Amino acid sequence: MKEIEMINCPVCGTKFIPRTFYPEEAIFSTLDGKKLSGFNGYISSRGVKPQEVILSTWKTYCPNCNYILNFVKEIVRKEKLHVQKGPSNDVSSKYNSYYFGFPFGDYTQYLKEVSRKMEEGIKTILNELDIETWENLYIIEDHFKFLVKFFANFEHYCDTKLNMKDEKDLIAKVRKLKLTEDLEKNLLDLNVVKDKLIKGDYELSSSEQSTIRTVLVKFVLFLLKKQLESLINKEELLKGYEFLNRTDLESEIKSYISQYLYSTFNSDPKSKKQINLFLESIFEEAKV
Repeated sequence: MKEIEMINCPVCGTKFIPRTFYPEEAIFSTLDGKKLSGFNGYISSRGVKPQEVILSTWKTYCPNCNYILNFVKEIVRKEKLHVQKGPSNDVSSKYNSYYFGFPFGDYTQYLKEVSRKMEEGIKTILNELDIETWENLYIIEDHFKFLVKFFANFEHYCDTKLNMKDEKDLIAKVRKLKLTEDLEKNLLDLNVVKDKLIKGDYELSSSEQSTIRTVLVKFVLFLLKKQLESLINKEELLKGYEFLNRTDLESEIKSYISQYLYSTFNSDPKSKKQINLFLESIFEEAKV
């Protein structure tokens, strides 16, 4: 197959990526009016030996004018065959078959190629966010140890990724991130809880325990969303890929991100709901 490129319609001049190619077998008519699709039947019924016969074609159509385009799929070609018999060379003929794949890349291949490039961009974002650092927190069952490590990671992120080294106040760092109102409140409340646990003799409420178990996924999704916004912006998503359907590309991106997130946070059933809401909301907001 050639590099994925557009077909230029010979009738209306429209350039397009074919949705797909449909195979069609050649039908031959015999002298007595019968229809044959097999090459051997065609040869025996005609009594002729053509140099070349097209057995099947790839068909597609122009989405603008509906003109049907045909490309060779399979041909048989009569070729000379030299046979050594004693001192002489006998020359005979033999029919050889030749098969041709898609002449151009179709829409599915085009979508797959673009999706692969998008996935590479997402991988870069995940690497920049150092998701593994946050993943490792998920195995910490002790609430106190979890909070200490979580806020240590949080401050490291702010200092190294957002250049907040000069800001020593954790509360100020939280507010500078411009989190959602709900997530900001969670972080500020849990910082207070952490300080109380450090002082000792503090019993966590069931509500605080629930918040601790969900804050990690919430925060990671916030970081991911912040980085993905430019990638899936409605103005940028199809830039250079105008022949793709936005919904198709969104579906591929969503599938890739969801697979990664579900495998990362699959130990907590609550995370599934958060991830689903995240995937729905991020694309809806990008369309606004």
